[in-house]
Amino acid sequence: MINKRNQNHIQMKSLSLILALLLVLSVFGGCGNKETVSASGSAADSVTDGSASANENDADADTDADADADAESAEPSGEGTDGDMLFAGGSGSAEDPWKIATAEQLDRIRDDLTGHYTLIDDIDLSGYENWMPIGTFQPRSDAPEDAEVPHPDYAFTGTFDGAGHTVSNLTISCEAPMGAGLFGCASGTESNAASIGHFTLKDINVSGFYLVGGAVGLQFMNCPVSDIHLEGDNKLTGMQGIGGIVGTGFDMISDCSATADVIVSGDDGACAGLIAGGTTMSSIKNCQVTGGSITAEGNATWGFGALCGAPWGAAEITDCKVSGTVITVNGENNRLVGGLVGFGGTYDPEAPAQITGCTVEDVTITVSETTDSVGGLIGAGKEMMEGSDQMSSFIISDCAVSGSISGGGNYVDAVVGDPACAASVDCQGGMTITAALDPAA
Repeated sequence: MINKRNQNHIQMKSLSLILALLLVLSVFGGCGNKETVSASGSAADSVTDGSASANENDADADTDADADADAESAEPSGEGTDGDMLFAGGSGSAEDPWKIATAEQLDRIRDDLTGHYTLIDDIDLSGYENWMPIGTFQPRSDAPEDAEVPHPDYAFTGTFDGAGHTVSNLTISCEAPMGAGLFGCASGTESNAASIGHFTLKDINVSGFYLVGGAVGLQFMNCPVSDIHLEGDNKLTGMQGIGGIVGTGFDMISDCSATADVIVSGDDGACAGLIAGGTTMSSIKNCQVTGGSITAEGNATWGFGALCGAPWGAAEITDCKVSGTVITVNGENNRLVGGLVGFGGTYDPEAPAQITGCTVEDVTITVSETTDSVGGLIGAGKEMMEGSDQMSSFIISDCAVSGSISGGGNYVDAVVGDPACAASVDCQGGMTITAALDPAA
């Protein structure tokens, strides 16, 4: 360890608490150039209102025809109001999903957020200057316990199977505070699982505030994300919870790969990685990061790792590899930076988190001299769970690290920045460490 000016451990708010504060902001703003419509939301309401108005005012047959057309657009049934096909086939069931062959058909998913969909061709979204994410976050109720729980009428609760195809040229500049990505918010329900996977994203530029991801901004419970690959020239920008595949996840992320440049904007920026920005009680398996970068310029930033910045409470991070990524954290009073993850660990002392079979290869970390808890594999694991003084704990086994760390304040190490929560460490190699460069030199 180097530059240990004091021994004070910095306690952090849990990712769960931060999300709770952020999610209640979601009633403001929007992104994209269209209004999201759920199958049971505003489109259906407009049809009902139109029918009631027609009956009340004894409108003519043309009004009735318009109402029928509105109902047809609210519930996809194969053919559009102008005779065009809403989809390229299917019925929207799990056994016979809607088939998507064009960008316009992909855009129509928002008209039935409960449906099942599959791609049958590559999709180019360059015709959409500012794509509106499919599915939005609204709290399930005003109760404090529901602050992080998406309302199922607004989130995507169906399934999306990319069938190995590519979605390219996704561009988003989101003014809403929550949820930017191809899908803004996706969640399973108590009775049905949602899922998103099996496709490639290529050449994307996604900008938002909180929960910014290439595929999904907020991936909630009972909605695994798998086999998504981010290729080409990709850029993601946000304040907190920024990930190449998932902004913030509450379920398994597996078999994904990414290359991207992630920019964390402003003071208090947090939780960034090329696979996921952060996760809550969910694991990451068999994912790979190649090249790319994470850059944070603000003060008091925290939680950065090439794979995932903040896997809060994740039970397993297994068989993942990071190669050639550059992580740069400037500004003052930052913390928790790692070649693989910024911090981690579970809160059951009998079942520590397992960081197993992971490789960090030729990763370059450059941080300011006031950045604490910096490690070649993981920065630390000392975040405490709400209402408890139980610190997290993790076991590292069958891992390997190479690369370099430049700079850092307290708790800087070749493998684990602050080892207080490491139950055991089995890791080959380690990063070379040099002191921060003197700006006056």
